[in-house]
Amino acid sequence: MIPICIATVHGKGLGVLLESIRQYAPEHPVYLRGPESVIEKFDAHLKIFGQPSNFGDDYNQVIQAALKNYDQCIAANDDIVLTPDSIKVLMEDVGIINTMHSVRAGWVVSRSDAARPCQNVRITEQPERLHFYKFPSEAHIKMAEEVSPILGWINKEAFGEGFPPLNWYSDDVHCWDLNKRGYTHFVSASYVHHIGSHTIGFDAKKLHDQALPWLQANRPEYAKEWFDA
Repeated sequence: MIPICIATVHGKGLGVLLESIRQYAPEHPVYLRGPESVIEKFDAHLKIFGQPSNFGDDYNQVIQAALKNYDQCIAANDDIVLTPDSIKVLMEDVGIINTMHSVRAGWVVSRSDAARPCQNVRITEQPERLHFYKFPSEAHIKMAEEVSPILGWINKEAFGEGFPPLNWYSDDVHCWDLNKRGYTHFVSASYVHHIGSHTIGFDAKKLHDQALPWLQANRPEYAKEWFDA
């Protein structure tokens, strides 16, 4: 079964996430990374003890550990809660996408109530009205240039060297790198509840300023294209 990979800093919402996995997706092994003092009390298939570094490095460590034993995995933020069919729908959509021979699937991600616009269920790109509390377009898979793996599937080949060592823009840059390698990203009909920026914080300027020097040094094309920097 496909492992679920989680990295945490303080674990404030982790118990709720793990309980939702136990209730709705118990067949999926959990790979968990975080400080020993935080994660020692939680059950997981594999625990990786380590102090927080940054989103990219922390998730690389836990995902790469899982990909030693599996050819695909699911990354999950530590501040989400699954619904009964979050993973079921995600994997059904992965199956559909993998039959599309004209594309190579990069990230396939869930929708959420706290996410970038292409994944955000509060936003619709279509002239539509709510139907039974949802926009009809939420039931459809769509392509996207950049996505956030709040709950996201990826295979070993696509993941490659993984995220850059950043908090902000780590997922953006990884998507950009995969686009350059010929991969396409997708937004699934799957949904998870997301607290949103619960781990890395809300100081956007600080997070941007921390990331920009690395981007200018290591992804100058990306820095120029997105920030004219």
